[in-house]
Amino acid sequence: MKIKKVLFGAFVFANLVLAISFMVYTLILTRGNEIFDFQVFYGAARNVLAGSSIYTNYGAANLPFWYFPWVSWIFLPLAFFPFELASLIFLTVGLLIVGLVIHFLTKHYQGFVVFDRIYMFSMIIWMSWLAYRVGQMSYLVLGGAVLVVFLLTREQRYLVGLCMPLLLLKPHLFLIFIPLVLWMGGWKTFFTSAVSTLSLFGIEFLITPDWVRQMLGLLTHGAGRLDINSGWKFATLPSLLGLGQNYLGMVNMLVTALLIIISAFVVIRSRFLPKIPLLSLALAASLFCAPRANAYDLVLLIPAMIWLSEKWSIKTALIWAAAALIPFLAHFSSGSYLVTFMVFALCIYKSYSIEKHNRVAVLLPQT
Repeated sequence: MKIKKVLFGAFVFANLVLAISFMVYTLILTRGNEIFDFQVFYGAARNVLAGSSIYTNYGAANLPFWYFPWVSWIFLPLAFFPFELASLIFLTVGLLIVGLVIHFLTKHYQGFVVFDRIYMFSMIIWMSWLAYRVGQMSYLVLGGAVLVVFLLTREQRYLVGLCMPLLLLKPHLFLIFIPLVLWMGGWKTFFTSAVSTLSLFGIEFLITPDWVRQMLGLLTHGAGRLDINSGWKFATLPSLLGLGQNYLGMVNMLVTALLIIISAFVVIRSRFLPKIPLLSLALAASLFCAPRANAYDLVLLIPAMIWLSEKWSIKTALIWAAAALIPFLAHFSSGSYLVTFMVFALCIYKSYSIEKHNRVAVLLPQT
């Protein structure tokens, strides 16, 4: 047993070194010129400082900023730095968020040793290659979601509502998660969510009265744009099946509607679960039915994957290995959806197993 632990520790350390080395190699190779998405966030923040409209196209890929206005405000501190330094700070903060997510979730479930946590972290670096390759805000979105999860477990319902704008950074990724949060938080969460969100909208109306028209103009243009960006197609079921998508992910809505129904049914059926596993399942379900998602959004599966790893074994270690390997084999394109499908299916199985065990435990004293 001791030899196995030593060998596992050596493998974990080697894997971490390789993952970090590959990340550094990627960043050096691109030299910041192809961090397309961060160019959008950074450019929007610079426009805020310059008093210009944030709703325009940015960077070498001519990508649009079509998010809610407060997304640009989040990046304001980085706008005071040169682009290369800002992108490095952005990545460092993102990896710190990943480390904190792993720490707090594994601490909640217990039973994990330091090598387990390092192994998870290194596999996440592999799995999220596209996130730091293009400079997406996936780590920030993950951090906001996990923050909401822990606030709910501590019954901080007003604070949950105040954090709702963080989930609205990418609302299409939270089709199941947000309704569940509002339902679990009750009227306190709903009220503060409305107040915080409407207040941010009001601030932007004071700054740019016609921002809605500008944003809708970019969205309308995106509706006719094909998903052909750099070969990294959407990691969704319609894209995996070769059904095609436009840039907004608004094609094949019947398939998306069916996936939403399935996801909602699974989450409702699993409502007996404790809060953290249930919300982790809801995150996986949201990605399962998202109309528009990319391989860099796979980090939202991390809470569910840690829940699946609650009883650490070679099987759970293989789940993390598969989640890191599949996107590479799929070239971080539509085939990456197989990771989402795998994690969601395993969550359903674990939920069913827990329900079955609870049912037996209830019946056992009567026999």
